Amino acid sequence: MIYLYAYTNHKENLDNLRRVVAIYKKLKEQNIESEILINEFRAQRVLKEWGLPLATTIETIKDIDAVATVYDTVVIDSPEKIEGKVLNYPSYFKKLIYLNSNCKEIEFKGAKVVNIFLDNNLIFSKLKEDKRDKNSIFIFGDSDYEQTILKNSEIFKNKELDLYWGVYFLLKTEDELSKIFNNIVDSENYYESLIQYQNIITSSIQVAIEAKANGAFVEFLKLNELTKCQMDILNKFDINIVNNINLTNNSNLSKKLLQDSSEIIINIINDYV
Repeated sequence: MIYLYAYTNHKENLDNLRRVVAIYKKLKEQNIESEILINEFRAQRVLKEWGLPLATTIETIKDIDAVATVYDTVVIDSPEKIEGKVLNYPSYFKKLIYLNSNCKEIEFKGAKVVNIFLDNNLIFSKLKEDKRDKNSIFIFGDSDYEQTILKNSEIFKNKELDLYWGVYFLLKTEDELSKIFNNIVDSENYYESLIQYQNIITSSIQVAIEAKANGAFVEFLKLNELTKCQMDILNKFDINIVNNINLTNNSNLSKKLLQDSSEIIINIINDYV
């Protein structure tokens, strides 16, 4: 069995999960059986909405060996610390692939480390083209515990924008947000949004990559301070960073498609010993 572990947290975006979902789909296309592991039970809901089977919930990265055995291949996409028993995973499991989403090399002795952004190994779901008959949507991400959208409501007023409703958004903010945005788009329509909207404004790096990879005009709206690593990633993949929204000037945005490296992961799973 191949186990795909994605770190999930109700106060953060599901970027790790989106990459794991892309790998799961690619494996399924090749009739290779795999199972997703998550550590936040509410992420089950979004997986169901995205048409995936029930995942197995564990506590942390240190509990992967409670499910996977010495005969299994494990893929890890998580920012959790590599320490303690996790250091022994490469010798315990049949194969261990670690997806590194940092901007620096990571030492994980015995594991096959794949540098996602550092070595341009982008992982995303490549979708079938649609007619793009919708104009613009803002996909902040999956969680907004700080109510960042409401705090920056002036940016969005009178912009004719729809809003993607993240799975962890606070219900108490829905009425106010409904007054600012044209329509609220449920999280179950995430993948449809990537191919139905002409313009996608987001504050999630993985969403920006997936949207651009599928042919949308993309802008990254900077609502919080970005780290140097985040800035480097966005600049590296030619994703425009903005402090405000100007939907009338998208002709200058790059539509250069990004290269999907999911197949590289599949080859590593098949060939790496």
